[in-house]
Amino acid sequence: MARKKPDPTARRTREAARRAAAAQRIGPRLPRTPRPRQPKLLFDLQPPGTFYTDWDSPVGTDAEVMAQVTDHFGADSGEATTMRYLLRFREIYGPHIPLGAVGQLELLLDETDLLTQLSPGVGVSSDDARDSVHSLHAHGMVLITDDGSLWMTVPPGTPYSAPDGKWSFVEQKVQAPTERVGAGT
Repeated sequence: MARKKPDPTARRTREAARRAAAAQRIGPRLPRTPRPRQPKLLFDLQPPGTFYTDWDSPVGTDAEVMAQVTDHFGADSGEATTMRYLLRFREIYGPHIPLGAVGQLELLLDETDLLTQLSPGVGVSSDDARDSVHSLHAHGMVLITDDGSLWMTVPPGTPYSAPDGKWSFVEQKVQAPTERVGAGT
């Protein structure tokens, strides 16, 4: 005797009844709370330009890296000072530090009045304002263009970014200095 084919409608009805009975026993599902989005850092956003081609990633903890540098070069050496700066920037930029862009941003902050514009008598120190500019840079809100100027930007993949998925350059904040101090001396 041939086996009787199961009726798909009956199977769906039984499954729906089983789910309804389980929902009564268990109760309604709790709504899921969405996870907060992790902000992307500058390396992940892949910024355009020549200042974003050289990235450094110190390997190891801060203490391990500093111990290696001080053992090899000494605690008061220029290399140790540079590594302290890199480790400070690693706290802001994450594991990948854009060396050219950070150097140009530091130059712009030193040679322009941007820091005084950002901290005019509101109790913000120049170091805090400097860290804030670097934080904006680390999240892609400001970028250094190929000519060395600082622009407010909108990173790709955000609500106000360019429709083709590229960076939007909104407003130039600081022009590149015409002459570098100490470059030829």
